[in-house]
Amino acid sequence: MYRSFLLICLLFLSSYVYGHHKSTKVDQKIHGGIEVSSEGVKAAVIRISDAEQGSGLEVVFTELSPIALVQMVNGTFKPEIVKAVGEAITEFFIRMQQQFKVPEEQIYIFGSSDLKAENLGDLVDTVRNTTGKTITFLNLESDVQLSTVGTIPRRYREGTTWFDNRSLSVLIDIGSDTTTGGYQQLRQPIAGNPYYDYVALRMVRGTVNFANEVKRMRDLRKSNITLKEFAIAARKLSEETIRKELKKEGERKPGLVNRKKIYLSGGIVWALATLLYPQDRRSFVPITVDDLNIFYRRAINDPGVLLDPDLSQISDAEQLRQIQSEIKNVRKTFKPTTLIAGAELLRALAIEFNFQGEDKKIFFARHGNLGLILSYLRMQAENVP
Repeated sequence: MYRSFLLICLLFLSSYVYGHHKSTKVDQKIHGGIEVSSEGVKAAVIRISDAEQGSGLEVVFTELSPIALVQMVNGTFKPEIVKAVGEAITEFFIRMQQQFKVPEEQIYIFGSSDLKAENLGDLVDTVRNTTGKTITFLNLESDVQLSTVGTIPRRYREGTTWFDNRSLSVLIDIGSDTTTGGYQQLRQPIAGNPYYDYVALRMVRGTVNFANEVKRMRDLRKSNITLKEFAIAARKLSEETIRKELKKEGERKPGLVNRKKIYLSGGIVWALATLLYPQDRRSFVPITVDDLNIFYRRAINDPGVLLDPDLSQISDAEQLRQIQSEIKNVRKTFKPTTLIAGAELLRALAIEFNFQGEDKKIFFARHGNLGLILSYLRMQAENVP
């Protein structure tokens, strides 16, 4: 069963085609998914085709409802948060059926592994009452498997020869509340066929809760501190806690340190790529350790300049409009303190996981935020007769 699951996951293709479904005819090849995580409620619709007729996967629709599922001190979600999540799920559930003609039985609702609150039962009841569906919760290992398969390209080519890309790559996602990731490795048992295993990383710190932790631990909430003072406090807390935790993870899981290709996703990496390389719209944007350092220094010394990159060289009006809209979203998403906190997290990861190592390549995975939901959807779709 385990290996069958992996085989299904490995069928997932990394190329995405975006479009809109306008047919009114029910399509049994169309499937919808709704993912609930600490970042919010995400929805996607895909269409599966016969392999000989095309790529096998078309992404029809994706959207995020950004509801922060922040836990209270007692480890539970506020009732109003559960209600808001339930309403977002219901809206996507109805929209998939009405607008995209997805059969109800081909809509799947699941929760990612970062949902750890005590009252998940309230969310389960809400989903069942509004949609009639049961929400499935993933564990960390499943989360890493699906995200890795959905984000990192399976192969790469040198000359005319193809190589296994995932066996030399690692994925790290920096969210608002957690930093997760891991890597795929090939296992060769003494008896039987080789199979893929997955090594997982999970750190209960992301850009937002790390920024809040800096304020709490250094008692900075009530004073008008400068960004440099905040950065000093963040650096100290990182050295006392985060870097030690990452170092232990790297010692126990050497692939986090030794892999030659590093795929980064998450809001802070999106902000870095958008602000430093606004014209680079590729799915995988190459970045360097120098870029991480530049981003860190600008976040501390002049966030205004960082958040207002020079766009004078962009002549295409439509491209300029799209980039301006994305930069506006970055400004909405990140306060100066969360920019610094995120930059410090990137710095800690770069040091402890040896980003500067010889022949290392670092990429921003632009569609990494879709890796989990699309892999999960593909897995479910492949199981439908």
